Amino acid sequence: MIRLRLAVLVTALAAAAALPAHAQHAGHGAPAVTKDRDAHAAHGARSGSKEHMSGWKELDAYHMVMMGVWHPAKEKSDLAPIRARAAELAASADVWAKAAVPAACNTPEARAGVAKARDDSHALAALVKTGSDAEVMAALKALHDRFETVNRGCKVGGHH
Repeated sequence: MIRLRLAVLVTALAAAAALPAHAQHAGHGAPAVTKDRDAHAAHGARSGSKEHMSGWKELDAYHMVMMGVWHPAKEKSDLAPIRARAAELAASADVWAKAAVPAACNTPEARAGVAKARDDSHALAALVKTGSDAEVMAALKALHDRFETVNRGCKVGGHH
């Protein structure tokens, strides 16, 4: 019994070590990353086509968090994920906004969209603390729509 538990622990540690560094923080990353990847696969299947990541790693990281909070809200009216992960979304927006913009995405519209998404992500992180479900949903929808506008306009290296 002890050997079995030890084997399970070693396997779990090996799996965690294989995760990207950003997915290992505070012991919360692995389940969220797995859920986000599953949501991304389902997102592509729902759209009827194979969806690709943009190729801009900071945009893609933000996209993964956004999917993890947007789809439960949109499809099930479940706001628990955004209420739990709003600070993570805002932090991801900060990283995205500070990142070098790939040439394929470097337009005034895209730069402005990223800056607005960062600001709106922080506003949403504050709103989830006291806002009504209707207010949170409206803010999340507006943020998602803004993100999609930037995401659609950004094609790095033939992706998307």
